[in-house]
Amino acid sequence: MSTVAPNSDTARSSDWAFKQLFKLESKCRSPTPALQVEAIGEFPKLLDQFPFPTLVSSAFLKLGDLFRSSPNSLRYHIAQVFGASQQHLAQITQTEELLKRILVVLYSNDPIARVLALRLIGNASLIFAKFPEAQHSILLRYQSSHPLEIVAAVQTTESMLSYSPEFLEVVWETVLSKADDPDVLDSVR
Repeated sequence: MSTVAPNSDTARSSDWAFKQLFKLESKCRSPTPALQVEAIGEFPKLLDQFPFPTLVSSAFLKLGDLFRSSPNSLRYHIAQVFGASQQHLAQITQTEELLKRILVVLYSNDPIARVLALRLIGNASLIFAKFPEAQHSILLRYQSSHPLEIVAAVQTTESMLSYSPEFLEVVWETVLSKADDPDVLDSVR
């Protein structure tokens, strides 16, 4: 399925765009992993072609739902879409609802899932940086014993600071204590 609209004005309507979004969603729910990955990869093209706020919000909420319920292999691709579509993030109207869907994964027992959630939050720092829930969740990840999770927390912190410099006041002591902790691997420091 191509997400490129035919050239007629009728085809460029929001109805056509939403039909394409629903087709992508159906492919994302396919039992075939290759189809799921392909569909996830088509989201940025659709958003570039039809940057309507309602479509953008709907698409990212669908991706949030998928992120919450998918295996890590798909979560990786969804986090990449958030990075590739950063120019559309400001159009999301239900940011808090989207954050809730991501935080479910960040509080899971799977450290790789938490790393992927941190990466997604970092990719979407533009919209999540001001939320105390996001900041607090990142701070909690510094307590992890999993080195990849600590690295992801640091990278997400860096991204968040670009959009919320006051977050530095909150995270500074935590970062310093991790840097001085002899139990933390040198590669993590």
